Formats: sequence, structure tokens, C-alpha cells
Amino acid sequence: MTTSVWIIEDDFRVANIHADYIQKIGGFTVTESIRTGQETIEKLQQSSNLPAIILTDLYIPDVEGCSLVRHIRYHYPAIKIIVVSAATERNLIKDVVDLGIVDYLIKPFEQQRLQQAFKKYLNESLSFHNRTNITQQDLDSIFYIESAMTEDSHVKGIDLHTLQIVKRIFENQQIQELTASQLSELIGSSRSTARRYLEHLVSENFLCIKPIYGTIGRPERKYIYDGTYEQNK
Repeated sequence: MTTSVWIIEDDFRVANIHADYIQKIGGFTVTESIRTGQETIEKLQQSSNLPAIILTDLYIPDVEGCSLVRHIRYHYPAIKIIVVSAATERNLIKDVVDLGIVDYLIKPFEQQRLQQAFKKYLNESLSFHNRTNITQQDLDSIFYIESAMTEDSHVKGIDLHTLQIVKRIFENQQIQELTASQLSELIGSSRSTARRYLEHLVSENFLCIKPIYGTIGRPERKYIYDGTYEQNK
């Protein structure tokens, strides 16, 4: 199941570029591309399936400043908003940030920076998924994960934000074991990339490996959260 994203951008060429970036992240699908504020309001009112995320510019012809963002935040507080705009005016940006957006990207930006914004959303979603109580560690992983990424903790080929997301998946009691193929679907990556993160967590003694023997070929590996693994199985 993918997460629905709407794009609000009056330049269709730019909107297509943003959509392409989002599709490459994996796990997210652009379901609407809208060019005006009024069309956005109408679609929100008529839609039976609201998006989880809205990616919007601030410079929309029929929108003044952050009025559209304010409207969405007031009427649809569950929708997360990521702003991508060439606007750099201090007061305008402060007003938008104060409304509680997920992130603000100044155009032009690199694809990797947009991926970070969506990974932040994913990390937050996983932290709250099927939890009755939230720990300080859960909150720190949302608000301070970037500051925890120091050069000393950097491992080649491992993005620490993605690593935190993978850990959250296993720490969620609903998911105790996964194969590389299953994880790749959850985080929107290739199977080899998913396996790299899983093997890294094995080296940290966070996960254990359990071989699954089939009838043909090499056994598949199942990665099991260390706290749930029993050696005698």
C-alpha cells in the first residue's frame, strides 16, 4: 500500500519533475497534480480519499502568501504539508513554518533533499504506528535524528535516517521478522539495498539471521528482531 501525495504547482513541467522525484522514493504515489488554490480547495471538499501529504509551492497565481497552507492546516490538520518554493523572505517563511509544516525546501533543490523530507514523514508515521504510549526515544528519533548523524557514526552505504526507519519497523511489535524482499517493499528500495541495511543491523547485534530452506537453491535469509529470536527454533 502506497501513501497518497498531492502536488500543488502552477508550472506543469516543474510538477512533473517533482512527481518523478517522489515516485523514485518508493512507497509514495502522486494521485493529484493541481495548478491553483481554488482547485485545491474544491478537490479537498469533494474527495473521499484525502492525501496523506501535500507538496505545494507558495507562488500560486490565485493564492496570497501562506493563505492556502493556513486553510489546509485549519480544515485538514491530519494532512502533512511540505513546501517547495523559491520564496526566501524571512517573514513569509517564518509564518509558514509556524503553521506546522513538515519541511520547507527552497528551489532549486536536489532530489536527495526531497527524499529526506519524505523519510522524515515515514519515520514519524512508524513511530506512532500501533503504539499506545510514546517514549522519549521515539520523539527524539523524529525531532533530533538529523543532529545525531555525526561523521563518527557514518557507515559507507548506510543512510542513518533510513537506518532509523528500519529499526522502527522492527521495534514495532507488529513486525518481528522480515526478509530483504519484504523490507524493500516497506521502505521503497531495491532488494540489495534492503539487504545491506539488514546485514548492518546484524553486525550491530540488533537482528539475528534465520535461514529458510526451500526445495531448490540457496536458503533465503529471514532477519529477526534480536529481542524476539529464540536460538532453539
